Amino acid sequence: MADFTIELCDVIDLEGPNNIGLDDYPIFDESYRTHLNNKIINHFLTREIGQESIAHFRLQLRRKMHEIMPYWNQHYLASAKTIDPLLTINYRTATNSEATGAVTGEGTNNSSSDAKSRAVASTLPQVMLSGNGDYAENAQDNVSGTTAEASTTESQNSSNSGNVDSETTGYQGNPAVLIAEWRATFVNTDMDVINQLEPLFMGIFMTADEYTTEGRRTGYGFFGWGFPL
Repeated sequence: MADFTIELCDVIDLEGPNNIGLDDYPIFDESYRTHLNNKIINHFLTREIGQESIAHFRLQLRRKMHEIMPYWNQHYLASAKTIDPLLTINYRTATNSEATGAVTGEGTNNSSSDAKSRAVASTLPQVMLSGNGDYAENAQDNVSGTTAEASTTESQNSSNSGNVDSETTGYQGNPAVLIAEWRATFVNTDMDVINQLEPLFMGIFMTADEYTTEGRRTGYGFFGWGFPL
């Protein structure tokens, strides 16, 4: 039985579990609201509220949840991420290459040649022919000329490309140490939220004065129901 104000279970008896200020605070996943609300109620169920009236308590609880939940929502989202404690190396390398080349060549080759010959016949004992070929019985002159021209053109184009994609994964260090460090990151965000609601409840418990339980807690009474965890 409460000594100073009223216990949360009695507040719920009077107002109902959905009318104590836990119905509209921001939350990372709406489906998680009932779970968190039940944990808060179960934790403080027999604690006396720290305000002089239910309306004042409802106002303080609603305001507190609106102030702290934007921060704790980030913790919930971070905790939901799945990580591998034995994965400390994970990098990917991608290389793209492309080359284009062109070769063009042109050449010209010119050549010419001239030939001249004379055949002379004389019957002995004629005298030796003079330089101008007089007194020969017959003579034959041959004159020839050759001209050649060649032209070449060469053109070559080339193109090549390549892609290299590699991925490296694994871990460095002692696996036992890595797992121990991973365990150190475990958090209970529900309890972090609950601990921040402590100032809204009395920090002094019952005085052990004699009291009667007659007519106490009907409907949602403490001994008649509980919220699922």
